[in-house]
Amino acid sequence: MLEQSPPDRLCVVRLSAIGDTCQTLAAVRAIQDTWPDTRLTWIIGRTEASLLADIPDIEFIIFDKSRGLAAYRDVARQLDGRRFDAALCMHASMRANLLYRLIRTPLRLGYDRARARDFQWLFTNRRIAPAPRQHVQDALLSFAHHLGVPARELRWDIPLAEADREFAASCREAGRPLLVISPCSSQRARNYRNWSVENYAPMTGVR
Repeated sequence: MLEQSPPDRLCVVRLSAIGDTCQTLAAVRAIQDTWPDTRLTWIIGRTEASLLADIPDIEFIIFDKSRGLAAYRDVARQLDGRRFDAALCMHASMRANLLYRLIRTPLRLGYDRARARDFQWLFTNRRIAPAPRQHVQDALLSFAHHLGVPARELRWDIPLAEADREFAASCREAGRPLLVISPCSSQRARNYRNWSVENYAPMTGVR
C-alpha cells in the first residue's frame, strides 16, 4: 500500500493483447473511481491503443514494437524528467520488463514469483500476493487492491465513435440473427484456445 493516499501519479504498463488490455482497463477504472485526481499514464502497444487511446483522463504512451530499440527511445523521451508514485508492472514479458527501468519511481509492483515470467522479479521491487489459478481479471485487479483500492463494481466504458454505433445499429435493423466469431488468438506453442473449423461447426449448428 502506498504511504501517500491518494497518489499523485501512477504509471501502468500493459502492452498487449487486446483482451488483456481490456481487463487491465477495469483495474484502471477502479483506481480512477477511488482516486479521481490521480494522474494516470499507461504505456500500451500500438494495436491496443487503437481501441483504448480515446479514453479521456488517461495519458497513453504508445510502445511500437515494430520499431525495435527505437521504441524504447520513444518511451524514454516521453518519460524524461517525470517521476511516479508507483509503476504497475502488469505485463510479464522481457519486452515489458525492459521498459520498467525507464520509469522513475520508488515502487515497481509486479507479479508474484510464480507468475513473473521472463525474470520479471529482477525488474520489480514489490509483488502482488500469490494466487494459484487466479483469473486474469482478478490478477490485474490485485494490482489496484495492493495500492489500497477497495473492491468495487467493475466498469470499462470504452468510448465508441458515432460511425461505429451507426454500423452496429444498421446490423440490428437488418432483422437477421448476428453471429460473431473470433477464429484465433495469438500464435504460440501449445495454444489450445485456437479451434479448428471442425470444432467450430458443431457450436454454430453448421453441418
